[in-house]
Amino acid sequence: MINLGPHIIESQAQDKLINLLLEKGKQVRSPKFDYSHVLAGKLKEQYTYEGDLEWFKLLFTIHLEEYINTLPNGRTNHILTTTINHTWDLTDLWINYQGPKEYNPPHNHAGDISFVIYPDIPKEIHDERSKINTEDPFKANRTPPGNIVFEYGENIFSNFLSFCNTSYQLSPKTGTIVIFPSWLKHHVYAFESNVERISVSGNIKLNFENKERIPL
Repeated sequence: MINLGPHIIESQAQDKLINLLLEKGKQVRSPKFDYSHVLAGKLKEQYTYEGDLEWFKLLFTIHLEEYINTLPNGRTNHILTTTINHTWDLTDLWINYQGPKEYNPPHNHAGDISFVIYPDIPKEIHDERSKINTEDPFKANRTPPGNIVFEYGENIFSNFLSFCNTSYQLSPKTGTIVIFPSWLKHHVYAFESNVERISVSGNIKLNFENKERIPL
């Protein structure tokens, strides 16, 4: 198989990271930290994490390294493997409390690399997906409730027998991490269950000396 298109990876967060995101999310769940005016989401509750975020960087570094180390051959891989002194800045980090009928329209992010972590995906959302697929076969091919969808390329190429997929969808579970290029358009579908779907999103800016390594 040939790698073509945006580099997206899915992994699993350690319990310590999940617990800290939930704990510190409760601390900023107030109008003082409202972040809705900055974001595209049609959600009532979106808050920015404040203060020293080194705790997050320490726990997330392993996932960022995995993303960079699994890059396929190409221009980006060449740049990152022939330059020195890599560092990264966490430019944004916020938590989303998504309720029933709320959604995130198509949008992209700032920075170089973005991510979404899912500290809590209630069982009711999984049940809602299963119920739709089993009770209404005509809806089986529709995007399941609460899914995140990534879109790349022209929709015309998704026509019958195009041999080209222009979207990728993910049904996240508690603890799922997905990392992707910040420019990649994505959106999140609504659900009906009377629960909260909690996700944490953020943006990363890569820094490095624009200088190739000297061969030994």
